[in-house]
Parts: sequence; C-alpha cells; structure tokens
Amino acid sequence: MKYLLIVLLSLFAGRVMADQPTCATTGSGPYCSYTGKVKSIYINSANLILISFDTGSVTTAAAQVGITVSNGDAAAFLVSDNADFAHLFYSTALSAQATGRPITIQMRGTVSGYMKLDRIWLAQP
Repeated sequence: MKYLLIVLLSLFAGRVMADQPTCATTGSGPYCSYTGKVKSIYINSANLILISFDTGSVTTAAAQVGITVSNGDAAAFLVSDNADFAHLFYSTALSAQATGRPITIQMRGTVSGYMKLDRIWLAQP
C-alpha cells in the first residue's frame, strides 16, 4: 500500500510539472495557459517581467487560436500596465521558483512578442 501511494504521488507530481502550454478560445476571446515550474524569472530596466516555461513553447498553440507570438518560450508583463498586479505577480512567481512549487498562468494578448501574463495560481505545497 505504501509503495502504491508513492507511485501515484510520483505520477501526479510529474504530470503537474510537465504540461505543454495550451490555448483555447472563449466568448471573451483567445487565451493560453501553462502549468509547470518557473524555469526562470526576469525583469529588466524597461520594466518587462519575463517568466520562462520549463516545457515547450506556446507559439504553435497560440497560432491555432489566432495569436501571433514571436517569443514562445516565455510570457511577459509590462510593469507600467499595472504596477500593483506586476508586484504581486512577480512575488508569487518568485515564491514558486524558490520553493519548487508549480504554477498555472493564464495569458491573453501579446507584449513585446510574448504572450501577455494575465493571472497566476500557486499550487499547494
């Protein structure tokens, strides 16, 4: 029984951290989402936050719902668009990276050739 529980937990953990970015269209328009670990997080002096995906690119999936992305291995947010959200987003992503916990992010539209970050969920420990 103990062995079975360990195997099931291992399978579940591996699945949560290895999803490819996906895209869909709803009544409010197209969006993409990603569940996995934060490979890297970056912010530059132009106030652009970037989060790199640990698996795959969103380029092909985005194109299938009519979104053109030239940089598909990461998603971005411009701090000047909403500084409060940017600070909360960055701290949540940094926490996920530091603890190794997976996140789910949703992206709508584009910024600087990347999918534009829209929201974030942090998985339970």
